[in-house]
Amino acid sequence: MSGAAAEAGAAGGGRDDDVLRAFVALEIGEDLRAALRDVQRRLRKAEARVAWVAPGNVHLTLVFLGDVFRAQVRALAPRLDEAAAGVPAFAWRAGRPGSFGRPGAPRVLWVGVDPVPQALLDLRRRVAEAVAACGLPVEARPFAPHLTIGRVRGAQGADRLTALLASSTTVPAGAVEARRVRLMRSILNPGGAAYSVLHESSLKGA
Repeated sequence: MSGAAAEAGAAGGGRDDDVLRAFVALEIGEDLRAALRDVQRRLRKAEARVAWVAPGNVHLTLVFLGDVFRAQVRALAPRLDEAAAGVPAFAWRAGRPGSFGRPGAPRVLWVGVDPVPQALLDLRRRVAEAVAACGLPVEARPFAPHLTIGRVRGAQGADRLTALLASSTTVPAGAVEARRVRLMRSILNPGGAAYSVLHESSLKGA
């Protein structure tokens, strides 16, 4: 379980009013993590101010929940089971690196998904519906599946970084099997985020 530890039970021990920072995601696999390291190594040549995400901490996020009560997490777990069971296990592939932000001023660096499987869109819709049914907010903007690999912290090297992104090609990694949805907890530490798995839901046929 790369980059994450498991907590006991659907949401671990603790009080219902404990606040957890949580999100729902798919695991990405070791082959893709290795490929992301190579992408980061190439982009580092821009000598830009970037907070790089450790490849072991990269996930394909379906819904970011933010700060939620442990009781809400416990209520969400069985709904995620139902959502995942309605979508067959599927495979997906990484696409090209890109960025969010104005042209020439990237803010978030990512690797996309290409092509985007219909099963991934169906799964995300069902997960979002499960989240909303628990009274939790879901981002209104369209779902754009991606893997965040870095966050730009300043203008230094932005032009070089933009040029490297423009010349990038599809990440050479094999297909990733999506078989489980993970409800994850994120703890922000000075040295970076630490993750634990609160609950796993299996896709149909997995």
